[in-house]
Amino acid sequence: MGGIGKTTLAKAAYNEFSDRFDGTCFLENFGESSKDQLQQKLLSHILRRDDLGSNNLDHEVRRRFLKKRVLVVIDDVKDFTHYNSIAIDSSCFGPGSRIIITGRDQHLLDLCKTEKIYSPETLNSDDSLKLVRLHAFRTSEPSKELLQLSIKLAEYCGGLPLAMEVLGTLLFKESTLESLKSVPNDNIQAKLQISFDALNEVQKDIFLDISCFFIGMDEDNVSCILDGCKFFAESGLKVLKNRCLITVRDNKLMMHDLSRDMGRQIVRGTSWKDPEKWSRLWDPVDVIYVLGNYEGTNATEGLSLKAEVTPVDNLEVEAFSELKKLRLLQLSHVHLKGNYKLFPKGLQWLCWFKFPLDSVPTDLYLRKLVVMDMQHSNLKRLWDVQKQPQLLELKYLDLSHSIQLTDTPDFSLLPNLKKLLLINCESLVEVHNSIGTLHKLVLINLSGCTELGELSLELYSLKSLKTLILSGCSKLARLDDALGDLESLTTLKADNTGITQIPSSTCQLKKIEELSFEGCKGSRQAALSIPFSLNRLCCLKTLRLSFCNLSDEWVPENLGSLSCLEELDLRGNNFHNLQTDFAGLENLQILRVDGCSKLKSMFSLPKTLRSFSTTNCPMLERTPDLSECLVLQSLHLRNCYNLVETPGLDKLKTVGVIHMEMCNRIPNTYRERIMQGWAVGANGGIFIPGSSLPNWVSFKNETYSISFTVPETLNHVVGFTVWTLYASQKNEGMSKYSPNITLKYKTKSNVWSRNPATDMIRMYREKHIWQGHFSNEDFFLETGDQVEVSVDFGDQVTILETGLTLAYREANTDISDIDNELVIEQAKIDLPGKIKRIEPYSNCCYDYLVSHGLSFGFQEKERGFEETSESVLSGSSHYVKDEEKDATMDLIS
Repeated sequence: MGGIGKTTLAKAAYNEFSDRFDGTCFLENFGESSKDQLQQKLLSHILRRDDLGSNNLDHEVRRRFLKKRVLVVIDDVKDFTHYNSIAIDSSCFGPGSRIIITGRDQHLLDLCKTEKIYSPETLNSDDSLKLVRLHAFRTSEPSKELLQLSIKLAEYCGGLPLAMEVLGTLLFKESTLESLKSVPNDNIQAKLQISFDALNEVQKDIFLDISCFFIGMDEDNVSCILDGCKFFAESGLKVLKNRCLITVRDNKLMMHDLSRDMGRQIVRGTSWKDPEKWSRLWDPVDVIYVLGNYEGTNATEGLSLKAEVTPVDNLEVEAFSELKKLRLLQLSHVHLKGNYKLFPKGLQWLCWFKFPLDSVPTDLYLRKLVVMDMQHSNLKRLWDVQKQPQLLELKYLDLSHSIQLTDTPDFSLLPNLKKLLLINCESLVEVHNSIGTLHKLVLINLSGCTELGELSLELYSLKSLKTLILSGCSKLARLDDALGDLESLTTLKADNTGITQIPSSTCQLKKIEELSFEGCKGSRQAALSIPFSLNRLCCLKTLRLSFCNLSDEWVPENLGSLSCLEELDLRGNNFHNLQTDFAGLENLQILRVDGCSKLKSMFSLPKTLRSFSTTNCPMLERTPDLSECLVLQSLHLRNCYNLVETPGLDKLKTVGVIHMEMCNRIPNTYRERIMQGWAVGANGGIFIPGSSLPNWVSFKNETYSISFTVPETLNHVVGFTVWTLYASQKNEGMSKYSPNITLKYKTKSNVWSRNPATDMIRMYREKHIWQGHFSNEDFFLETGDQVEVSVDFGDQVTILETGLTLAYREANTDISDIDNELVIEQAKIDLPGKIKRIEPYSNCCYDYLVSHGLSFGFQEKERGFEETSESVLSGSSHYVKDEEKDATMDLIS
């Protein structure tokens, strides 16, 4: 059913799990996009590159993703032939990949060979009322009348979330409920039209334009078009957003299917059988009927004809002659015959995908054009050099993926241009020097222009330019020192170019936020030269210098002084000892030094770090002190064969995932302290070398499952931790699986299966231990339950031993008795209830006990501490000697 929340659920899953995959892509409104567009988006999103070629995309999809673990959402599939043509299925992607499909037709989902189908239900009365009030109340103290109206509205909407969101925003108007009373309960679209009727005429036009043509388009570009039509885009779009008629995701305008269908139904009006009378035409059948029979009229303002499946090549230009008020035109795979003298002269938007000619006809009148999108065209040049028109209104020009394009136009005739996109124009040799006349230009994207050898000096005079993308311009060998004159520049991407030296004037880019020179090392594998200090780049947030052949002496001066830096990528370089004081980077969240094969040591890390990765650094012996990295969420040290020390890691309690596979030189006692210190609040897991499970583990079995009875003494179980000893027949590579836990009750009929949201299992012949924690909120274990917990690692990995330990909190406690410090620790793991106070001399174990929600008390004895309350670990007492007081986790071990 439309509006029930299929896409919302898919988005929720995508947002929650996307950071655990090698690549992700959300293909919204699948049915509205062409095969090439979808495949191009899939490639660029998963590979995180926008400089990809456009030829043989079927081959590219299959070639590039076979070893990647990806998450793909295909939203709103309506036609199996269209879905099948994209060639997206599990065989395209690597082990552990996931594909989520949304659609209204279960038979179609069956054809797509889905493994599981979930059908969302409408909301119950309580949740319906909550949702209505969430969108309806604009005050913290609504009137009694408004409260009563919200109850009635929730009833009228019949549990459909979309209707509640849209109509809830109008509830403050007395007339809304009265209008609803005249609409049948099952006519959701008619209910939604009440919200449309409340718009003014300009806002209605904006809504209808979006519903017919602009879904999925960039909001800024749509705003340009609407402003060109004198529709006051900023205020109009704001109203539509506030009334939940449109949403914006990743700067793309989105609209729910029901809202879209409602808009198109309004366009049809009472003239269902007379499309020539409609203001907008979008269905290929209707468009071909009107144009093929020369029945166009002044009524038509917008027209879209997408003919990807069956190209249209028998239409005459003359068929458009009567569409005198046409302002929006979108064509795809369409070839028109004839001359363009009588073509409509009021076009604001021309989008012609796969334009068939090698230049735009000079008799095509485009002087009112605001946005021109000619991607994947056969253009060799945009216009005849001698007959180029002057387009005073043009603000956006996209000729991307036009692989035969050799020349750019004379930009002096496009004085108001703001965005220029020439992505993957593989034959383009130079950009016309008149580009320096574009004083309003804010974006240039030349990524993938592999024949482009240099940039004209005039380009560096663009005072308004904010974004310059040159990635993949492999023949581009240098940037002029005039780069510093681009005073508004915030983003410069020049990955995988031939650039060997960053101009010294880069330090003058006071507004620069992102600098990326990944893979810039020249044809002779020389190191990228950075002949200036970075400390003047006070706004820089992202710096990527990976695979640039940098060595210790080539580390940028004052790298540690970039106070705003949030992401630093130094992968694949030749460092031996990184002496940079990274602790000075007080806002750094992501640091990557993977693949630095000669790296032995680093100096420091910032407290703000959330992700730290040194995978495949075989010479690394010691990491910087991690004890103050209290917000660290992911740590990747895999294949650091010589690593002997990770100071402070045993004191971190909330790291989401820790990868230490093949770090065999870490002492066994320290590995166990890491596992002991890992908190209940973490949700990813630990992968660490080990030949046997720790001796403190309560329940053990030399197989993949454990059966046990929840002890009577444990009043409130808050969760359990699982340990698995495993190995593989393969050395290296990635398994198809991530750890999966199944809990089966022997005393009940319930069976629960959970994936702890961890990474895929890397395969090694050597024995490793995986440790993961599961909250009892998922399993509802109670005292006396007889259960079996089994672990599934798939058929590529052998499970040698499994262990389990329960964690609980004490019953009948009053949280008001807890001191402030303890309440803060308790809140971090979201466990209600009181934890007994620990005496000051036992602070060595305080953090660990609190983070695990354990109920311990201690009294001092002559030789150490004796436990006085029940242990959650194995029911036995544990002692620690005086000399071990400072070793935080030894108390538990």
